[in-house]
Amino acid sequence: MAHDQPYLPSKKPPLGWLSSLWPRRHELLIAGRYLFRRSPSPSLIVVSLLLLVATSAVELLYFLVPGWQSPQLAMAALVLPLVTVVSGLLNVLSVFSTVAVLGVLLGVAALTVVMAVTSGFQAEIRSRVVGLNAHILVLKYGIDFHEYEETLKKCLKHPSVVAGSPFVYNEMLLAKEGALTSGVLVKGIDPERANAVLDLARWLQPLPSGQKPRLQSISTESSPNGGGPPLPGLFLGLELQRKLKVQVGDKLRLISPQIGLDSLTGSEPGQSPTPPRAQEFRLAGVFSSGFDEYDRRLVLIGLAPSQQLVGQGDVVTGIELKTRSVERAKKTGGEVIALLGGAPYRSLDWEELNHNLFTALAMQKAVLSLVLFLIILVAAFNIVASLTMMVIDKTREVAILKAMGMSSASVSSLFRVAGMAIGALGVSLGLLIGVLTCALIERLGYLLDAHVYMIERLPTQISAGELLITAAVTVLISLLATLYPSLRAARLHPVDGLRYE
Repeated sequence: MAHDQPYLPSKKPPLGWLSSLWPRRHELLIAGRYLFRRSPSPSLIVVSLLLLVATSAVELLYFLVPGWQSPQLAMAALVLPLVTVVSGLLNVLSVFSTVAVLGVLLGVAALTVVMAVTSGFQAEIRSRVVGLNAHILVLKYGIDFHEYEETLKKCLKHPSVVAGSPFVYNEMLLAKEGALTSGVLVKGIDPERANAVLDLARWLQPLPSGQKPRLQSISTESSPNGGGPPLPGLFLGLELQRKLKVQVGDKLRLISPQIGLDSLTGSEPGQSPTPPRAQEFRLAGVFSSGFDEYDRRLVLIGLAPSQQLVGQGDVVTGIELKTRSVERAKKTGGEVIALLGGAPYRSLDWEELNHNLFTALAMQKAVLSLVLFLIILVAAFNIVASLTMMVIDKTREVAILKAMGMSSASVSSLFRVAGMAIGALGVSLGLLIGVLTCALIERLGYLLDAHVYMIERLPTQISAGELLITAAVTVLISLLATLYPSLRAARLHPVDGLRYE
């Protein structure tokens, strides 16, 4: 009968050669026996439970209770989980295994935090740069860009271009009544069209009345504080407002050192160029992007007043374009220029405008990641040392297993499984501690010197892709770290392990 026949395993395993790499059940059981503690300490269990309760209380206070986000509590919320994890590991694993897991944990956690902070810097600076600048600038060689309306219509025909607006850039001098002056970069915009291209409304500060100013107010004339004739509006950065000590509604004067070409080529002998142009404005609002370079120097006025101050007629510096995808801005810019027929037109995308800044950030991120991967390599040596000590300690048991018929491949698999378990556990806990640290930083709102770092708070941005790369590389390093100890165990002869027994 069929049920009386002995079971014969198939000659070819269902997974082919891959099945030889996957550990068998008995290999997993023996590897677990080598890794785990046989008898946990009751006192250590009590300490671990107390630490778990204290950690839970601190985390709940920090994240859920307003007003408890102090640096001291943040440090406690970071250290306590780490101590709790170490205590829990000592309850489960041997001391050697715990040290190896802890090395991987710290390396992965440090790498996770550094990558999140550098990614946060890139994203935050990009957000502010793109918020106050368009995705693409269309410029023209020379100073006679007077056909900008026709050019803008052609640009808007591109399917990836969402909106466009002309602009004028110029260096000028901003003066308050009295002696306070400052060199500024004046940007003339069409408020109606620029509102669809730029994210300026996000950065505008509330007025004294509590209402938020509208960008269109720069083209609306009204009387300044103290009365007088109606004046056009002007927006400036928060740091510049503090420097000049002005309030919304105060009168300011813009002075342009630029003069028209017609005044340089006077037709009469001895005719001197006209003096610099000046025009009065009222402060209509203040913006705060958190990007020090803009908050300290940028001034926004209407397009028509900026053209009058430059004195070159109905001419603009260029056209700003908003695209459907920020990442594809460079490619879209090239396509737009091709649509315009090429020269004398050219394009600049948001990244080219700040090429040195973003290149420095990317290089900094790469170097820091490389340095921290070296920390993970050091942690891999802990795995090598731990497994080597395990092989030495379990020499007699390995010899007995091989004498009973276990193959060298199975013995090698035992220690490979143990090493991979250490690496996987270290990666999992390291990612957990790293993400927790990022959440602590974000919740604390760590302040930075905007003059040095260009933004006022330490940002973090966790990327799932970067976490996966970190985990994959660390597990690969852990696998490589198991090769020497596992091969050493596989080469052990039973007679060598039992010689002195």
